[in-house]
Amino acid sequence: MSVEPVRGMEDVRAKLPGIVKSLAATPGQVVRFGPHRRAEAVITSASEYDRLTAAAAHLEELERLGAVALVSERIAGGQFTEGTVDDLFAAADIPA
Repeated sequence: MSVEPVRGMEDVRAKLPGIVKSLAATPGQVVRFGPHRRAEAVITSASEYDRLTAAAAHLEELERLGAVALVSERIAGGQFTEGTVDDLFAAADIPA
């Protein structure tokens, strides 16, 4: 995903139809914007939003299962293995 410069509010308002068309054609693209070109909001495609919310739900489930803490502990102890990843995905019912 490339990072574009922050757009101003007026620019986004004036070019919104073209921005939406561009987002639909370029998966993963985001448009950051805000007053005085300070990033205060983001526009992205519906498919990218769905992907991000699904990833967040998976992370929440892994956190609920204690998997995030387990991985952190194993990384700190130099014990992280490929089997650990398989165990985590199996616990969360996520295909590896």
